Amino acid sequence: MTSQRFVDFASQIPETQVMPTREELEKFAAHQNIPNELGNPLFHSRISARSAPFTHVLTPGDEENKKIIDQVFEHVNPENYILMKLQIGQSEEIKLSCSFLVDKSNANIALMLGHNFFHRAKDSEVDSDIKTLYVPDFFVDGERRVIVDPEERITYVLGIDYYGEAKMSLLRMAMQIMREDRGGLGLHAGSKVIKLLKDGKVKDHGMLIYGLSGTGKTTLTCHDHHLKDPEGVVILQDDINLITSDGRAYGTEAGFYVKCDSFPEHELLTRATTRPGNILENVYVDENGKIDWKNFSISANTRAVVSRDTIDGTADYIDLPELNFILYNTRRAELPPIGRLVNPLQSAGYYGLGESIITSAEDASRAGEAKRVVGFDPFILGEKSRNINRMADIIAKVPNLQSFVVNTGYVGDESNNIGVEDTSYFLEAALRGNIEWELDEDLGYEVPKTVNGKPLGKFSPREYYGDTKYKQMMADLRKERKAFLNQYTGIREEIVNSI
Repeated sequence: MTSQRFVDFASQIPETQVMPTREELEKFAAHQNIPNELGNPLFHSRISARSAPFTHVLTPGDEENKKIIDQVFEHVNPENYILMKLQIGQSEEIKLSCSFLVDKSNANIALMLGHNFFHRAKDSEVDSDIKTLYVPDFFVDGERRVIVDPEERITYVLGIDYYGEAKMSLLRMAMQIMREDRGGLGLHAGSKVIKLLKDGKVKDHGMLIYGLSGTGKTTLTCHDHHLKDPEGVVILQDDINLITSDGRAYGTEAGFYVKCDSFPEHELLTRATTRPGNILENVYVDENGKIDWKNFSISANTRAVVSRDTIDGTADYIDLPELNFILYNTRRAELPPIGRLVNPLQSAGYYGLGESIITSAEDASRAGEAKRVVGFDPFILGEKSRNINRMADIIAKVPNLQSFVVNTGYVGDESNNIGVEDTSYFLEAALRGNIEWELDEDLGYEVPKTVNGKPLGKFSPREYYGDTKYKQMMADLRKERKAFLNQYTGIREEIVNSI
């Protein structure tokens, strides 16, 4: 079994390279570090985004990839490797042990992992729930490759030096374990608690926030909504949560892996990232060591691993005390800034749709086209319909749960932009009960009749397009949405019909 081969190999790694200290890892990675004005570790990678087209999920009859795995074990030398013993999650109910092996020449990966995840003891078992063998100098016919073995719970990352692939090798497998072994799901969603006064008492509103890249998931997760004490925000997670069969949501990571393309405008995350100890990736540095956040010549996917205790508004806990609200962020010109879904089946359907549009930043020639990824999650292994059906079962068990579709783009045309402050305004009104809702029978869910006593005005798609055109657009959109869901064999009919 490859799992035992992994354990045997890891057991031969020199003691000094098992769970090295932060200082030791920085020394190992010194040859990769790019001096900069912050004095923080900063690295540039050859590969600068996740390698989805090069990812293979191992199946019993896949002899080609089994042979490659054999070759990998023949290639690696334990004398050259670092072993990181990590943990996903804080709670005893969901926490998972991880063992991660990486070549010492790419010690920056180990350094970033150590800054991002919880640590196990150095003398803890080499064997673990989740394993990754990360071999940046091994190529398959000159190409990179990721081999995911769901049965053995091992991922082989080959010919890649990008940290995001390392992080997701652990979290993707954690999500698989939650679905296959524990009756829950892994969720590609941020989480936060918004504290609001009601009847003289502060009430917590626990929230999961979904969204494809560019829809403001991290921005909204980390927004403070300008609330003043005793009201406020607690930021929990920006990327992955694990939810149990009865709807309890748990965080996974000790740190945040943030995109830097909104810097320096995103003041909270910029301030956090530039604090001592945080680690930057693919950020441009000039010959004098000065950082230029807006120079994307290294990569458009500039990133940082940020310790949660450097982000204002975080707490020492990462789990949602209670799940009250789900937000599905999207960007579609024909949708209002916020809408409320009518039942758990419909909420599961919109989770399944994972909907937004292609932005001009992605592909100017296709800007405005629909983009859909089941669960807002490109990391789902196996049949995606299982995730959609499971989500319907889980959220049906959560009492008084409300789900919202939040449009963070614009209504009609780009001149009618829905800014971050607008989104915050509508969301806060929804949580305070200051939206008068009415069912939009053309769209299929509830939309605001008034917000804080005022009509939507310029943000009403029906008013922008006119009633006749709007009705036709909604009919086309709902037909398109149902066709997308019907691609997935096994999805329950009542979920599709709810859209």
